[in-house]
Amino acid sequence: MKKILKNSQFALFLLLIATVIIFGIINPDILSAASLFALARTCAVPAIFALAIMLVMILGELDMSFCMIGAFASYATMYFLTTRGYMDVPLILILVMSIAIGVVLQLLNWVLIDRLKMKSFIATLGTQTFLKGAVLAFVSSSYIYTLPNSAVKFGSTYIATAKYGSGVESQLPSAILLTLAMYVILHIVLEYTNFGRKLYAIGGDADAAKRAGIAVSRTRFFAFIIVGIICGTGGVIHNCLGRCSLPMPTDLVGQELNGMAAVVLGRGASMRAKGTVVGTFLGVLLLQFISNNLIMIGVPSYYQDFVTGVIVFLGLVSQSRQRNGNSKKKEKKEAMA
Repeated sequence: MKKILKNSQFALFLLLIATVIIFGIINPDILSAASLFALARTCAVPAIFALAIMLVMILGELDMSFCMIGAFASYATMYFLTTRGYMDVPLILILVMSIAIGVVLQLLNWVLIDRLKMKSFIATLGTQTFLKGAVLAFVSSSYIYTLPNSAVKFGSTYIATAKYGSGVESQLPSAILLTLAMYVILHIVLEYTNFGRKLYAIGGDADAAKRAGIAVSRTRFFAFIIVGIICGTGGVIHNCLGRCSLPMPTDLVGQELNGMAAVVLGRGASMRAKGTVVGTFLGVLLLQFISNNLIMIGVPSYYQDFVTGVIVFLGLVSQSRQRNGNSKKKEKKEAMA
C-alpha cells in the first residue's frame, strides 16, 4: 500500500479524480455518461499520438514531426484511394498504406538522428516543415470529404449512446477499443520484454547501454518503426472519426506539445527514464478532460490554455515535491546505515 501511495501515477490519478469532482460540482452534466463518452471520443486520437512521442522520449529524444507524419500519411493514403475511385477497399488496406508511409518518414528521422547525429529537435522540426510543404506542393491542398466506405463505417460505428440532460446525444466510438488495445500492447512490450528494457536503458544513458552490449542503433531503428506504425494508425483513426481528411488538420498538426505534456505529467516523480504507458494515459485523460469541460462551465476559450497550464504546473510541482521528499528520505536512511 505504501508503494502505491508513493507512486507518481497514483498521485496523477488522484489529481484527475479531484479535477473531475470539482468540475462535476460546478456542472453536474460533466459527471454523466454522455460526458464520459464525449471524453473518450476526444481522447482516442490524442492518446494514440501521445504513445508515439512517449516512445521517442523514452529514448531520450524529442520529435516535433510525429503529428505531421500521421496527418501526411493518412491524407496521402486517402487522396490516392479517392482520386482513383477505390471506395470499397477494406479498412485494413487503408491502415497498411498509411502505416507504410508513416514508417518510411519515421525512418528518415532515424537516419537524421542516429546516423547523421543531428539533434532530434532540429531534425524533426525540419521533417515537419518539409512535410508541410510537400503535402501542399506534391499531393494536394483540397479537403477530402468523401472517404472510402470502410473508413466511414468504422468512424460511425458506436459501442453505446447516452444523452445529456438537455437531450443531446453522445456516442462512444468503437475506435476507442483500438486505442486501448495499442496501450495494452505497448505496456506489455515496455514492462515485460527485453526490448522494452533496452529502450529504457538507452534513454537513461546511451553510452552505458552500448558498453553493456545493447545494439543502440538497431534498437532505435525498431523503435522508430513502432513510432511510424503508431503515427500511421493515428492518422487514419483521426480521419475516420472526423469523416474527412485534411492536408494539415489544425486539431492535430500543432498539438505536439500537448502530447509531450501528457508524457511529462505521466512520468511525474518517477526515476525511470522518460515515461510510462499508464502515466501517459492518465496525462491524456487529465488534459483532455480539462479542455473539454472548460467551455461547459463557462470559461472563455482564450482562458483555456492558461487554466490548463496552471493545472499542469501544479501537478508537476506536487510530483516534484514528492520526488524530492523520497530522495531526502533515501539519503537519510543511507546516512544512518
